[in-house]
Amino acid sequence: MARTMLDEYSVSDSFWAEAINTAWHATNRLYLHRLLKKTSYELIVGRKPNVAHFRVFGCKCYIYRKSVRLTKFESRCDEGFFLGYASNSKAYQVYNKNKGDEGLMRAMKNMSIGDVKPIEVEDKPSTSTQDEPSTSASPSQAQVEVEEEKAQDPPMPLRIHTALSKDHPIDQVLGDISKGVQTRSRVASICEHYSFVSCLEPKHVDEALCDPDWMNAMHEELNNFARNKVWTLVERPRDHNVIGTKWIFRNKQDENGLVVRNKARLVAQGFTQVEGLDFGETFAPIVRLEAIRILLAFASCFDIKLFQMDVKSAFLNGEIAELVFVEQPPGFEDPKNSNHVYKLSKALYGLKQAPRAWYERLRDFLLSKDFKIGKVDTTLFTKIIGDDFFVCQIYVDDIIFGSTNEVFCKEFDDMMFREFEMSMIEELSFFLGLQIKQLKDGMFVSQTKYIKDLLKRFGLEDAKPIKTPMATNGHLDLDEGGKLVDLKLYRSMIGSLLYFTVSRPDIMFSVCMCARFQAAPKECHLVAVKRILRYLKHSSTIGLWYPKGAKFKLVGYSDSDYAGCKVDRKSTSGSCQMLGRSLVSWSSKKQNSVALSTAEAEYVSAGSCCAQLLWMKQTLLDYGISFTKTLLLCDNDSAIKIANNPVQHSRTKHIDIRHHFLRDHVAKCDIVISHIRTEDQLADIFTKPLDETRFCKLRNELNVIDFSNVV
Repeated sequence: MARTMLDEYSVSDSFWAEAINTAWHATNRLYLHRLLKKTSYELIVGRKPNVAHFRVFGCKCYIYRKSVRLTKFESRCDEGFFLGYASNSKAYQVYNKNKGDEGLMRAMKNMSIGDVKPIEVEDKPSTSTQDEPSTSASPSQAQVEVEEEKAQDPPMPLRIHTALSKDHPIDQVLGDISKGVQTRSRVASICEHYSFVSCLEPKHVDEALCDPDWMNAMHEELNNFARNKVWTLVERPRDHNVIGTKWIFRNKQDENGLVVRNKARLVAQGFTQVEGLDFGETFAPIVRLEAIRILLAFASCFDIKLFQMDVKSAFLNGEIAELVFVEQPPGFEDPKNSNHVYKLSKALYGLKQAPRAWYERLRDFLLSKDFKIGKVDTTLFTKIIGDDFFVCQIYVDDIIFGSTNEVFCKEFDDMMFREFEMSMIEELSFFLGLQIKQLKDGMFVSQTKYIKDLLKRFGLEDAKPIKTPMATNGHLDLDEGGKLVDLKLYRSMIGSLLYFTVSRPDIMFSVCMCARFQAAPKECHLVAVKRILRYLKHSSTIGLWYPKGAKFKLVGYSDSDYAGCKVDRKSTSGSCQMLGRSLVSWSSKKQNSVALSTAEAEYVSAGSCCAQLLWMKQTLLDYGISFTKTLLLCDNDSAIKIANNPVQHSRTKHIDIRHHFLRDHVAKCDIVISHIRTEDQLADIFTKPLDETRFCKLRNELNVIDFSNVV
């Protein structure tokens, strides 16, 4: 909008800030809220705005000169052009061409602001800002007398400084005075995020078609279709399924919650597809969150800077083999061929086979460039160039990559840019909701923004903080006589908290405990969930710390809480795996069967930990790191002896045979199970509620610390 205003009368770009302010002034008084159908001005002030005084930005105007001794033939008006409106009075802001560097003035009015006659003001050339303009369209409306003028107007100043009265009445100042003056640099910073994006997400295409920002986003999406040659307009087939299309509107935000981009996505209504006709195979591998944390720990330990890139409209690059037809996009139908449909040659978002088509396209491209695919994790690609190592992890269209030599990162950028259209390439800082800070001494992973959004979403911004997520007597039961709570609200809270455990292992047990009662949650269960949120408010700046220079050694911790569940008396298994001092994997899970002894419960938990350690060993082979004997620490001697002794005892013969694979790997020396004192058992935090002292001690041992302790 500001660019258009500047271009209308070819106003210099040095008046960019004035154009932005005028655009805001007009927007607040012209555009209606999509739901309330009122302007922002009317919502705040309570009355409709008067726009009779509005003028075109940059139009010619004349400032009447008063109280100045003028000769008979001297001009009574100065020529200028319109630059906006005063924020705290009925006045125009104009540029007086005859004033040179003092040309930017605020013209105070003593009559109706809708008047177009020249306005009489006192002329004080040195410091005054009290010149008044008229926005008349021609000089004939001004009182003008002829006198010799300078041969040419002074040149346009590069920087304009507005002189304002120092003793302006406080009651007429709008906004908070304590926030200081809004300088041009601050305006430019705000404009970077808000000038050309809409902060509202349309619910329907009709609303988006009325918003120029969302119209631009939709045109950008359709232009991507044309560049990638996604479809061809054909006649509607008589005997073939035609899939509907729909617009999806989302605001892209940065880690601070600022809207940086309006994204309009045209998706296919894949639920109408017919298997065998419109699609075949649909599976596409997705990276595990543990694999991402392994990459972060590896990069931190070996001092590798990580970068991220986003492939623009990634699914549009995937080619499909099936014959698929879709309807024309709503709001953009061809008027001459309204009954025609589009035949797809490439995948469209929403199609069941779209993720698989994109993955195969990207995989084949990377393999053609001599990358090696991971044997266990097929979303991991590596390449060895001399003594340097390059690694790349893929999550659909988001890619993390890094190298021991940053030159290869630049080459990878260029290679991907030549093949695909990229929308973002930068240092890794915000990925899948994780805020990642790559510091001099290590890497810090947190979800501080997610905590704030979560507390605001559930109305707990003013809740009282608490230091532990669950009381020591916090074992929950069904509470059959308790009061039922909103099922949708409870499940929404649990789902949000489960995603939060990606970077916060300290709430893993508490969230999993509350998640067991989603079928019929009672008031006591809701209180327990709210306590977790109160704890998160207390510890909002806590996250995972991956230090540099630590010894890269794989170690597992295994523990259990015998008969910890009050409902069915099943035990709870807890385990965690660390690479040096970096916690990369953890779990808290109720066992499938009732254990008859603490030894059996510990043995089952050790088996689960062993399985995770073996998967991590295989994954680390793709990084060129191998471990011959991996240490598994358990605090139960009986469980250790069961694992080391292949003889069937009368007390172990009932244990499911799938748990005995631990014995095989102990015999093969893949796993070395060893004893650890209960006081040093880090997995204890994943099996039971602990008191504050014990809880904080284990949390710090896991390197889950406050960001203030890092910097």
